Amino acid sequence: MLHAATFLKALGIACLGLVVAGATMWAALALYFSDLPGEPLRLGLAAAFALGTLAAFLFLRNRRRTLVGFGIAFAAVFLWWTSIEPSNERDWQTDVAVLPYATRDGDLVTLHNIRNFDYRTTDQDFAPRYDDRTFDLRELDALDLIAVYWMGDAIAHIIVSFSFAGDHVAISIETRKEQGEATSAT
Repeated sequence: MLHAATFLKALGIACLGLVVAGATMWAALALYFSDLPGEPLRLGLAAAFALGTLAAFLFLRNRRRTLVGFGIAFAAVFLWWTSIEPSNERDWQTDVAVLPYATRDGDLVTLHNIRNFDYRTTDQDFAPRYDDRTFDLRELDALDLIAVYWMGDAIAHIIVSFSFAGDHVAISIETRKEQGEATSAT
């Protein structure tokens, strides 16, 4: 019976250790990927949280107090993280600067700010132009799903194309990049 109790206690401590490790990793990543200004500050706070947690559990003797202190620190990071308001007010790259939206009136759907750029080359040489177009849902006669593969078979850009009596509109989801920001699939 003594061995079972010892085993259960060790199992409980191991599970608690995994929870603390996971919570520490989440908090460090939340600090690093936050909206705080400057990468050095974010990296410093993330490292301080992770190393502080490790040092506290390695060097402080009273594990219950250490666990309570960790819980308070984690709760503070979690509450701060959940209070961050998302924002569309940024210096977006020209090709994603204007958001489209839709309005509906019965069977008529108007898509606003449809990107209809005049592309002169395959690189960032284009003239921005946005259109508003109205489609009658009763005239929907085709729906196509298109996968444009790039960098091998594992990565594709998915596009949905709708045909309304021969008039087409294509919709896809893209990363909205800020000026100077690049994306990479690797």
